[in-house]
Amino acid sequence: MPETWSERAMSSASMARGVSPFAALERCTLFEGIERSELPGIAMQMRPHSFEPGAELCRAGEPGEEMFVIVDGIVQVFSERSPGESPRAVAKQRRGEVVGATALYTGEPHSVTVVASAPTEVLALERQGFEELVSHHASIPVNLSRILSRRLRRSYAEVAEERERGEAVGLIFSPSLAGAVEPTVEAARAASPRPVASLDTRSGFHEAVSQLDDLLERHGTVVVAARAEGRSASLLLDHVDRAVILVEEPSEAERFAEATSLGRQRIELLLAPAGEHGRDGIPGALPVVRTIAREGRDAPLPPHEIAWLGRHLSRTKLGLALGAGGAKGYAHVGALYALEDAGYVVDGVSGSSIGAIVGAYLALGMAAADIDRTLREAFTPEAVGEIFQLSLAGGSTGLEEITRIFRETTGERTFDDLSIPLTVMSVDLTDRAPAPIREGPIWEALLAATALAGMFPPYERAGHRLVDGLALVPVPTGAAYEDGADVVLSINLMPREALSAWPGQQPPEAKESKRKGVRMLETILEVMDLSQLEDSVRHAELADVVLHPRFGPASWRDFHLADLFLAAGREAAEQQLPALRALATPQSAPAPT
Repeated sequence: MPETWSERAMSSASMARGVSPFAALERCTLFEGIERSELPGIAMQMRPHSFEPGAELCRAGEPGEEMFVIVDGIVQVFSERSPGESPRAVAKQRRGEVVGATALYTGEPHSVTVVASAPTEVLALERQGFEELVSHHASIPVNLSRILSRRLRRSYAEVAEERERGEAVGLIFSPSLAGAVEPTVEAARAASPRPVASLDTRSGFHEAVSQLDDLLERHGTVVVAARAEGRSASLLLDHVDRAVILVEEPSEAERFAEATSLGRQRIELLLAPAGEHGRDGIPGALPVVRTIAREGRDAPLPPHEIAWLGRHLSRTKLGLALGAGGAKGYAHVGALYALEDAGYVVDGVSGSSIGAIVGAYLALGMAAADIDRTLREAFTPEAVGEIFQLSLAGGSTGLEEITRIFRETTGERTFDDLSIPLTVMSVDLTDRAPAPIREGPIWEALLAATALAGMFPPYERAGHRLVDGLALVPVPTGAAYEDGADVVLSINLMPREALSAWPGQQPPEAKESKRKGVRMLETILEVMDLSQLEDSVRHAELADVVLHPRFGPASWRDFHLADLFLAAGREAAEQQLPALRALATPQSAPAPT
């Protein structure tokens, strides 16, 4: 295609980077379905225009008079807030995206303010030209509806489920931590199934950001590195989707605390102090996402921390949501065996009932084999008999025994002693709501999480009566996301379907129930399981990857079937490994130093 007036009118800097206005039109969703041969005619109706950083393309509340297709550069979208509050940045738009078309089409004022973050080249189309375009191309209104729908989804979920382009992540670091940048980028590549690219502003800020758009078209993550003490770090905030600040002291991050271009929720502060330091961050400003221990100022970051940073940058941190189900919880252990064998690292765990027990042991640093052994040694036939022994009133007399087990197996440690985030899910009868527990002694949290109605009394804590999470949240998938997981695998121990017999076994013969042996508690608990079946499936399905282990004839009290439950969990996990690999690449955890 020969050079035209619109190409000649673009800035020399844009043309030097090989930026073509026609490439922007071809990429623009608004023009999908229009023959490529018609694009030059459309471009002839558009006027090239340049915006300097800080210039407004449109302002919320004002009438729309023209639309813009971004040819080069980047703009930020600000939503209006309550009177007296500053506008909040809600999105960025880059090459090939359209600004202002909605106001032209609907006749309504602009709903957002759009500001150039960098030198930006656009093709502008006034109202009359837009109306002629719509009248000649029926696909324009359809495409505009698709654009609006996608933006609404992104506004609601913050991150679209299927990202059309990658995520730009700024990695801002202290001079003493410069040596961690390259290993961290390599760790991100190792953790992500999508391509990861990197740019370094130390070789030239404008040269680096000018490549960003092209790289985002082909990569899931683009890491842009900048020194914390330079001006580039502040400028970088306008070009990335989120910023990770890796510094030694909070004072080094204070310049970013008041930055409003991204919003505080998208600026993450990581501390790597040479000595002891608190975890609270800058008072009233940035919370500390993680504190990384180092032996000294010149000491490198430990390998397992580098690996975590890579997963954090590439959004591949793995969280588990472990469901309720009594003895069937051995399936959780089987799944852990499969994940370990595949090379996965678990970055956080949440659990209800037996899932809370297994999750607590995992968060305390136990491997699958350690958890397996701990459960078998704790829940011996004698201990199980004591726990499930019924009093004349119908409840269990085993509260003392289960308390002993929890105190001994957790070593009376607290949530502050955990190696990964843990949420123990319970239900607050006082507030009639879910009550996730994330602080205090672990054994107390487990007592609350297993206070099953009809067996154990509610656990009283700070004036609240807490019971088993089964009642409202059988599989706490949401808690795993709240704790920072990017990819969540849930395990539901109450699937809709069960096997008529265990593999390799014959179906059991039907037996007549003996009225003398029927216990009201057994019936109540069976009804409770049935009533929570749909809730358990529904909560589990919120995860990215869902395991529904298939069990043969069994009940939640059958701890003697541990091997069968464990095998079912392992099999379910192995079947879902391909789905998990599509979201996060397995990697073995380097041993902590």
